[in-house]
Amino acid sequence: MMKFQYFKKKSYSGGFLDPDEILADSTSSLSILHSSEGKLERSLGALPLFIFLFLTVGGMAYLGLRAAVVQIEEGEAFFAMSQENRFLVRSVFPPRGAIYDRFQKPLVRNVPSFGLLLDKKEFLEKGGDLSELVLRLESLLRQANIPLPNTELAALIGAKELPEKVFLVRGIEPEALIALAPHLDSFPGVQIFETYRREYRDSFAFSHILGFIGKVSPEDLAVRQELRDEETVGKNGIEAFYDEKVRGERGRKIVEVDSSGNETRFRLTQEPRRGSELILSLDGDFQEVAYRTVENYTSGNKAASIVILDPRDGAVRTLVSYPGFNSNKFGSALSSEEFQAVLKNPLKPLFNRALGGEFPPGSIFKPLLAAAVLTEKLIDPAKKIYDEGFIEIPHPYRPGERSVFLDWKKHGWIDFYDAIAYSANVYFYMVGGGYQGQQGLGIERIKQYATVFGLGSLLGIDLPGEKQGLIPDPRWKEEHEPNDPLWRVGDTYNVSIGQGGVKITPLQITAVTAAIANGGTLYRPRVLEAFLDGSGVEYGRVAPEVIRSNIVAEEHLAEVRRGMRRTVTSGTARMLGSVPVAVAAKTGTAQVGGSLLPHAWVTAFAPVENPEIAITVMVENAGEGATVAVPIANEILKWYFENRTK
Repeated sequence: MMKFQYFKKKSYSGGFLDPDEILADSTSSLSILHSSEGKLERSLGALPLFIFLFLTVGGMAYLGLRAAVVQIEEGEAFFAMSQENRFLVRSVFPPRGAIYDRFQKPLVRNVPSFGLLLDKKEFLEKGGDLSELVLRLESLLRQANIPLPNTELAALIGAKELPEKVFLVRGIEPEALIALAPHLDSFPGVQIFETYRREYRDSFAFSHILGFIGKVSPEDLAVRQELRDEETVGKNGIEAFYDEKVRGERGRKIVEVDSSGNETRFRLTQEPRRGSELILSLDGDFQEVAYRTVENYTSGNKAASIVILDPRDGAVRTLVSYPGFNSNKFGSALSSEEFQAVLKNPLKPLFNRALGGEFPPGSIFKPLLAAAVLTEKLIDPAKKIYDEGFIEIPHPYRPGERSVFLDWKKHGWIDFYDAIAYSANVYFYMVGGGYQGQQGLGIERIKQYATVFGLGSLLGIDLPGEKQGLIPDPRWKEEHEPNDPLWRVGDTYNVSIGQGGVKITPLQITAVTAAIANGGTLYRPRVLEAFLDGSGVEYGRVAPEVIRSNIVAEEHLAEVRRGMRRTVTSGTARMLGSVPVAVAAKTGTAQVGGSLLPHAWVTAFAPVENPEIAITVMVENAGEGATVAVPIANEILKWYFENRTK
């Protein structure tokens, strides 16, 4: 077998000396400093050089060919990719429209703010880890004294699928952003976005009527797909009802990014369009007075509602649900501990009881019944009946036994006006259900008139959360009380005084009072007066909307108003006589069962001759309307007529 010889050392013959040996001896003799002998290496030959040249030329040829392919055949594709890396498209969120009261005093304004956005595509491309991102970002937020969001960060770790964009943090003030920004380059996919924070005037007093904004939730997206790329949406109150108007339209900007990922400059391609501004029918100062008054009288220990309408057109002047909540914090900066405290509050601050609270009305139901009785000509207003303090009827199934229906006191001889003024139950038992020759309306006609006045149905106010209440009847009892399905006259008696399953909202009874005050027109309650465009020009003024007119003849309503006026001059609401104008009213004390105190009610309108406002005050589980609700209404009415002259 032939062996490879190119690198084998050759031997010399003929006695000649090896050149290596000559050179080595010569070198070693030159210096004693050399500790070892040097040696001259032999040439490698031609083949290794050929291989090296081949590889070098081949590599250069491949690089040249590849460069040509990249630049010529794939050049456009790679250029597009480079442009995508160099320029990023970002959303520019517009300021929501400001909100003003009827005197154009601001109730809501926008404050420039910033937030952090997680881009899914960039996050995944850079190999981001959610757990590490959340832990590091929470630590950085604490260092910058930025409140941690309630759920957004923690929810990321357990998310089954990451959304395209996740709004991590909102409401970062410019000063805090300065401390935060230098550290964000190390967070994959996290970007700063510009936005506006809503600032509400007296956030507790206006919380239920103005509402607040919050992040777009899956529930929002289920019904409104257009919110997919939005940062926030109205969650309650006016902010929710008119969200599409006040939100505006997003703009777009192109951001240039250098090779290190730093943003260098940007160019707007679409200006954001500011949302429409709103002028409300609300009187801002009046709203604050009403809220503080109920807060002072209840010492913050009772839940309450106050609704004030203009009887002339249904405009809402004040709508209070007490207690309120801090809407300035609720949209973004509320900590988890604060949020839990609100949820656990037994008074339920998030519940708008003025619209959604369905309560037994008690005696404030009686003016409606009185109007129905006169319309049906069941009794002459001047006729007197004797009120012993109770009535008795035979038990239908137990011979010899009698059912007793009590009044709150023995009134003696009383007429129609006294029955309203002194809230005589016996009188309304008799005209409602009939007794000893006195014909009564009966449950069907009671429900008919209650429905005509708007009870048992939605009034359609431009706020979310309204409830319709309930006027029970035999069919309802058969369905909901299967153990005792038979409707008896005693059930009609209870309904006649606003008990026995009757449920109304404070808004509904205020609309009833307004209709009695204005001569029989039921208006749809409304909060919005008009819109303003971006340049402050008014458009879309809201006209009053009549739900039903001529409900009851004016001559009969005049008799009801006379009885309500007597309630103030000599009846259960005499304290309202201190108001600078003539007031007509009706008090109510609604039993709720068990050991709880009754709900305290009063509903009123003023001035009697030319009504400007109708008001209802209700304090839950507080006692008698005359002693609890009337003093609150008195303070509110006095402020109005001392400060709002026309």
